[in-house]
Amino acid sequence: MLEALKKSRYHMKRCFAKYIEKGRRTLKLQQLMDETAKAIDDVTERNQVLEGLLGYILCSTQEAVVIPPHVAFAVRPNPGSWEFVKVNSDDLTVDPITTADYLKFKEMVYDENR
Repeated sequence: MLEALKKSRYHMKRCFAKYIEKGRRTLKLQQLMDETAKAIDDVTERNQVLEGLLGYILCSTQEAVVIPPHVAFAVRPNPGSWEFVKVNSDDLTVDPITTADYLKFKEMVYDENR
């Protein structure tokens, strides 16, 4: 994730701004792709970004949890293998998190919506 963010920092700032603009929520893969498409208007640029490492990561993402300014990703790169990371949308710092931390992050969205 960190390498992908370094390679396309400008586009990632736009994508993360789009992800967090609606506040706390959970995003599935198709929603992430739709938001990415809205953030990167130019089809050629969008295809370049999605064909790279970031595209691979997004396609491996099962869901993302947004609690501004953070977005936590549940990434499943291979069957039986899960990785969880939290990205700060302001400075694009990436922190690995545990499964328990991801679930707590996710519960914060649902607790607010009750």
